[in-house]
This record gives sequence, structure tokens and C-alpha cells, in this order.
Amino acid sequence: MSAATHPSVGIVGAGLAGLAAATHLHEAGYDVTVFEARNRVGGRVWSEAMNTGHDFASIVERGAEFVLNGYDAMRRLLNLTGLSLVETGMSYYVRALVETPQITTDDVATAGQQAADLARSLPGAPSAEDVLSRLDVDRRVVDALRTRIEISTAVESDKVTAAALNHIASFRKLPSWRVGGGNQGLPKALAARLGHAVRTGETVQRVVQLEEGVAVYTDTAAAIFDAVVVALPLAVVRDRTTVQLPVPEWKQTVLDRVLQGHAAKLHLPLCAVAPASATMSVEGRFWNWTAVDASGRVAPVLSGFMGSEAALQAAAVHEGPARWAEAARATRPDLSFNTDLPALVTDWSTDPLARGAYSAHSPHVRAQDGEALEQPVGDVYFAGEYTDALYTGLMEGAIRSGQRAAQRVTHQLSASRSVPQEVLR
Repeated sequence: MSAATHPSVGIVGAGLAGLAAATHLHEAGYDVTVFEARNRVGGRVWSEAMNTGHDFASIVERGAEFVLNGYDAMRRLLNLTGLSLVETGMSYYVRALVETPQITTDDVATAGQQAADLARSLPGAPSAEDVLSRLDVDRRVVDALRTRIEISTAVESDKVTAAALNHIASFRKLPSWRVGGGNQGLPKALAARLGHAVRTGETVQRVVQLEEGVAVYTDTAAAIFDAVVVALPLAVVRDRTTVQLPVPEWKQTVLDRVLQGHAAKLHLPLCAVAPASATMSVEGRFWNWTAVDASGRVAPVLSGFMGSEAALQAAAVHEGPARWAEAARATRPDLSFNTDLPALVTDWSTDPLARGAYSAHSPHVRAQDGEALEQPVGDVYFAGEYTDALYTGLMEGAIRSGQRAAQRVTHQLSASRSVPQEVLR
């Protein structure tokens, strides 16, 4: 191979983090190969058409859904691929309480701001529950705030850092968006730009640092790259029985300080289109919404999200949607449900390629852990929403982490360096 050959980079995982890294490297002139075990791209960004009994199908988000203010990296990729956002007509931040309608969203907003201020004043690294226990407000308001924390972080309030309050303390009616036609349109468009460089249905079994280059072994073959970006979910990265990765003890220690959140989504078909709305059940630890889709009308679907392992167990989500669907319907007597069609539940904790929803930080996470999570091991780099300190658990965090990993690669690899792309036998 000539010295003019472009450096090669393997990407493990075709979620937003992996595809963002691959896109950056591809545009910089690198030869990239993306390995994805699923037969689709997007990972935990998964859009699907749902039969609602109407003469049109509605696209539902079985994974990541809302695009919020500050998603600048995502918006740049949407501009690159020619995709657009659709305002949902409801606000991710404002959810009416179904069991205690006398407690207003303003009541919860005020308590949320008090909690965020208190968290900043406490020494050390308190948990969210440490802060909530100190609030001098109506206990029903505190429980509503606790529910909001546990839903949003997908972790129980006594385990997650009080810093989570900074991310959810905004209860203003700010807009929220989705990608027109489904959020998965973005990873699909990025993969289309990469063409044959994306190899779906190919499972990586191990990544090995060599004296020169990195070997990636899949279930069908193996190849050597100048560098590899591992863009897999947190639970998969730290479980060495799924994919063997070069994770030394110092990195494993930092990985273990990050919490794996557990969450599920529910979609219930409606007989008739309803106004855009957002409600929350404190008793059930879930929230529901109806929202505008790419057609410009509210889709005839009630969507739901339940967060924390305890909530999922209480609703027996691992056994199916029946109990949750019944509870969700009971909280929305204003809607007409089409019970002749099945409810659709997506349980990310039982997905073997995810093993959870998204990550959250425990009080034990240190300020320098973000750098350690992304720090490469030899020529192996790491990306994923769990590494982003500001946008932890979000699509924006995944994209930013992938782009940072790609920038690290381009900084480290010289244009003249190359390793033969021979298939290992």
C-alpha cells in the first residue's frame, strides 16, 4: 500500500455517536468502516410506522424522541442531510399532574427551582434525594418533582446526582421538536452518505490493540485499522462478555461510576385525533403525550415513557404492555382508545444490544471523569452519550461525543500513516 493511502478507521456501532464520528472522518478524507450488529442503523434512535386503524400510518419513536434547545450539533447534521424539524405542539418541559390536578405546573416549577438552588448550595456531592428531603414544600409537590427526576434520568432519585436538577429544573413552556418523518431519518441519511462503508448485521466480537494498528474481529471476518472508535452503549462497553474491548482497570473504574438508566416506551392507538398534550402520573412514574407529526396534525397515538428500574418492575413492563397500558388509559379519560389494536411497548432493558436506555451520573462521578471516559486506550477511542458531561443521555450528547472522538483520531493519526487492510486468517 502506498504512503499516499488514506488512514483507515473502524467504527464499532452505527448509532448517532458512531455515525457522527464516521461522517466527520469520512469528510476529512479517512477510509472508514462502520460495523453494526443490528440490521438497521440508529441504535437507540428507532422510528417505526404504527397502524392506528386510520387510513394513514403514524411514525412513532421507539427510542430517543425530543429535540430540544441547544441541540446545535444535531441541527448541523440535519442541515447537512437536508432534513428538517417539526415542532411537536406540546412542551417536553410542562406536564400536567393527573392524580393531583390541584397542584399546578407552576407549583412544581417553583419547587424545581428551589431544589436546583439548594443543590448548588450543599457541600460535597449530594444525591437528588438528599436535596428533595430538605425541601420545605407540600410533600405532594416533592413527590411530583421526584417523579420528574426519576422519569427524566431513568434512575431512582437516591442514586442519581443532584446535578440532574440543573437539567430538568426548566419548567417553562419551551418548544420541542422531532425530525420530520422520524428521528431515525438522521442516522439513515448519514449512513446513506457513507454508502458501503456501513456494514449492518455484522457483530463485532473483539477489538485488539496490536503493535501497529487495531484488529477488529467480527462474526464473519477480521480486519486491521489505524484506529478504532468504539461507539457502543455504556452497559455493553463495560460488560466484557459481550464484546472484548481493551478496557484497562483505570477506565473500568470510571465506567462503573456512571449509572445505567432503565426506561421503556409505550404507544397506544387512538380512535380520533386529539389536541397536543402532556401529562404525568406520579403513582405510575410515567408521562404521556400527544404530539404533532410531519403531516402537521396531531398523530392519533398516545405515547408514553416510564423511567427507573423500580418503576418498570412495578408495572411488570418486562412481561409486556398490559399493566402499563391499562394505567395509561386510566389517566387519560379524555381520549378514545382503539383497544382492537395492540399496544406497542419497547423495553430497552431487555434489548441485548442496549441493556438499558441511557446513562446518568451518580454522586460519585468526578469532574475529571468525562475526560477519562473519552480518553483513548492506545489507538482505540470511545464515544457515546455516557461520555458527554453536559448532554448525558441525549442524542446531542451522542453526536458531540462521536465528533470529539473523530477529532482525537485526526489529531493523532498523520496523513502518511497506514496499515495494510488485509483480512486476518
